[in-house]
Amino acid sequence: MKYDLAHCDDLVEHQDRSAECIIVHPVTGAPMPDLVFTVAGPDSDVQRRAKLKLQDELLQYRGTPPADDQLRMTIEQLARCVVGWRVTSDGKPLEFTHTNLVRILTKFAFIREQVEAFAQNRKPYFARTPFIEDAPDGTD
Repeated sequence: MKYDLAHCDDLVEHQDRSAECIIVHPVTGAPMPDLVFTVAGPDSDVQRRAKLKLQDELLQYRGTPPADDQLRMTIEQLARCVVGWRVTSDGKPLEFTHTNLVRILTKFAFIREQVEAFAQNRKPYFARTPFIEDAPDGTD
């Protein structure tokens, strides 16, 4: 099969549909099935808008923002890329709100780091497209 730009036509749409990021224990690497974040892909309109919002916020500063403001804005940007979740706290589902999400991403660096890495990775989104399913096996 030959690959051209047409194979990427619906990439944004696939990435806007999002993919699930299952958080893993930071020490053992075991999946934590009660911590699942639904994240829009790096080429999605969702992430594009989140990046533009961050740029707008940065432009409001004269010079470089203080480190705590930079971290807050970065967490806010990441939170805008998460479109849902399955998270429990004390055995009960935790309501998906922007406030709850920002609180968790701020409090738990290991969760933030995993969600951030997932949000930057195209592989989970390409894996669901014909672009990968029809990948050459070297015999073309």
